[in-house]
Amino acid sequence: MRKRSLGFLTPFAALLWTDAAFADEARVHVIAGAAHAVGGTQEHEFGSGGGGAATVELAIGNVAGIQASGGAVVLAAGGSPQDATVAKQSTGAAFVGTVGVRFRPFGGRSVGGLWFDANGGFAQTGPSPHVAVDAHVGWDFRVSRAGRWDVGPFVGFTQIMQPDATFRPDDAHILWAGIQVSLGASEKRRAEPPPKQESPEPLVRDLDGVAQVEDVCPAAPEDGAIPEGCPGANAELVGDKIVLDDVIHFEFNSPRIRSRSFPLVRKIASVIKEHPAILEVSIEGHADARGTEAYNQRLSEERAASTRALLVSFGVEDERLRAVGFGKSHLKVATPLAEARNRRVEFTVTRTANDTASAPPRHPSSSPKVAAGKRSQP
Repeated sequence: MRKRSLGFLTPFAALLWTDAAFADEARVHVIAGAAHAVGGTQEHEFGSGGGGAATVELAIGNVAGIQASGGAVVLAAGGSPQDATVAKQSTGAAFVGTVGVRFRPFGGRSVGGLWFDANGGFAQTGPSPHVAVDAHVGWDFRVSRAGRWDVGPFVGFTQIMQPDATFRPDDAHILWAGIQVSLGASEKRRAEPPPKQESPEPLVRDLDGVAQVEDVCPAAPEDGAIPEGCPGANAELVGDKIVLDDVIHFEFNSPRIRSRSFPLVRKIASVIKEHPAILEVSIEGHADARGTEAYNQRLSEERAASTRALLVSFGVEDERLRAVGFGKSHLKVATPLAEARNRRVEFTVTRTANDTASAPPRHPSSSPKVAAGKRSQP
């Protein structure tokens, strides 16, 4: 019995030995449920039973992991064999140890949901071990966002090979159904926005007889509002264009708008709101010449969509905004280098209350992809 117990600990020891190679935290799963033999003589000669298993998993990313399991199943005695020369079976038991892989198809978006695994190893059903394989499929529900506990149903199948061909060489087929309780993945927490900083009161100094007031104009207000008297970015409507005195600045290789550009976007929102005759504005994202066509196209679409979302948060009706991306197809400065002036977002009024039809496309030779929003019907 001692050798048998040590044998079933081997998969766990091997898995824990490799723990240093994986950055993600270990996960533990415990299953318990009802079981029944299916097919062959064992379906008749054994009754219903139950069992359980414990699994240690080392995750590889969000959707896969390697694991080691150990468990047991016990089946009650069933009916008498059809062959009168064979003695009736007593209670059946098997101790199973396996290693395998687990997959979570939705792991990139959620800590719970569908999972399935496949494993191989050995089962002890008598004096000799037998090769065993099993597989399970289930669905986890996160108990609380404050912890890592998951619970959910599963079904499984275990097959134990019977190499002894002299007497009943049939494999054992066992069907499982029950509940799994897991210490699963940590909830992916979103970064909290930086706290809003209040503008300090002006500090008057009069140490030398000359009154001086320190500058209290914020360099990058989080809400885009510039205190009265402070210089700010400017945007104005010129023909069918909203002309800016600066570009909208984004994080490196990201659609996230830098806070220094919030005042400029708020000014653009004010221009649109001050002209109710404007029914639709095209927000056009552009990239520089570096990088692949596909990458620059996607980034320009995402930056246009991010600008549209910020304008909506500043009070512009979403149906008046349409975001498109041109990638690097319309460079402002013809150069293969990472020219900053090419990384821009432009604004074109495409429909007004005085139009009888939608304005023609700005770039007839291109077919920009819509990044967000929907175009209003004329």
